[in-house]
Amino acid sequence: MAPSARTIVVRDLGLTRYGEVHRLQQELQAERIRGEGVDTLLLTEHQPVFTLGRNHPEPNLRATEAMVRAAGIEVAQTERGGDITYHGPGQLVAYGIIDLQAWGVRVVDYVSALEDTMFGVLGEWDIEGRRHECARGAWVGERKVGSVGLHVRRFVSMHGAALNVAPNMEHIALMNPCGLEDTEMTSLSAEAGQAVAVMEVGKAFVRQFARVLECEASRWGDD
Repeated sequence: MAPSARTIVVRDLGLTRYGEVHRLQQELQAERIRGEGVDTLLLTEHQPVFTLGRNHPEPNLRATEAMVRAAGIEVAQTERGGDITYHGPGQLVAYGIIDLQAWGVRVVDYVSALEDTMFGVLGEWDIEGRRHECARGAWVGERKVGSVGLHVRRFVSMHGAALNVAPNMEHIALMNPCGLEDTEMTSLSAEAGQAVAVMEVGKAFVRQFARVLECEASRWGDD
């Protein structure tokens, strides 16, 4: 399929519970596998949750599970790759449910495209993002600011990218991000030296996603 034929529908979900959006992703992925529905990009902020990769069912924490419960953080097992990740208010999460085969995009190239999208977003606030040899995602120097994790079934993706805008860093400090014990996490707001709204970052993410993947993005409900 030519790049000009790639289209995606963007749905802004606002603040959500993780389980609700996980089920929505599964439903949309099943539709695309059947050749139904449309390629979709879900944007959301989650209520506090640690999600676990399919090969890492034990939470990789810097605190006890009792402390995590006391902080009001859920723990959810997922089918995506990677290790433990935090989602919470102040973090933009972007889930792409896309027929990658129809787009002519390999899985590894889609992961790189999500990283490039986050680098583009950071660049809109004059922040230089980069890759790091120790883990996929978006980094600023030696500090990690964004994560990537996917599950692909019959060439249709789900899960995606999470970019820290202004999350609760005390929550993040309770885990070893991506299973890395010595990794420091940061946020777009901290690196920019100013308060940045998740809504503005969401708009930037759509712009950069469309640029990197050469697709046309429309909003859910637009005629």
